[in-house]
Amino acid sequence: MKSKLSKEYKQLFKELRTIVNSWELIPSSPIDEFDSINQLFLSLLYKGANEIEISKKIQMELNTNYGFSIEDFHIKEMTRQVIEWWNNKNS
Repeated sequence: MKSKLSKEYKQLFKELRTIVNSWELIPSSPIDEFDSINQLFLSLLYKGANEIEISKKIQMELNTNYGFSIEDFHIKEMTRQVIEWWNNKNS
């Protein structure tokens, strides 16, 4: 059971990495540059967090750990895109 969950998590992480990297938050950055964002998204999604909770946490992560100004990115749209992906995976 544990290995099944681990395999599932790795696949979801890989798919989510593709989404996050498509935003080109830092052009030409290493593929794993935003893995902390991926982990945060997945953690929140697995816990059933709503769109507002996720947006606030991602906004804080981008601001605190990466130094991005909130105005630099469309946090709500990014969150919606991830939630839509998640819902499609779990429908």
